[in-house]
Amino acid sequence: MGHSPSAVWSYTPRQIAGFRSFAASRLKREQARELSTGFNAARGKPQDVKQQLKDLQKE
Repeated sequence: MGHSPSAVWSYTPRQIAGFRSFAASRLKREQARELSTGFNAARGKPQDVKQQLKDLQKE
């Protein structure tokens, strides 16, 4: 999740557990966002989908 293998070998077990926890939380947030976007696209009006795309492109 963005750490080089050589860097990870120098981490303590507690650091590895912390980074894995943060990565898992980030992955869940990303998946929830993708699910929400997909649901809105499938159920939404075309103009709402276009607006959502504009909003995402601004970020």
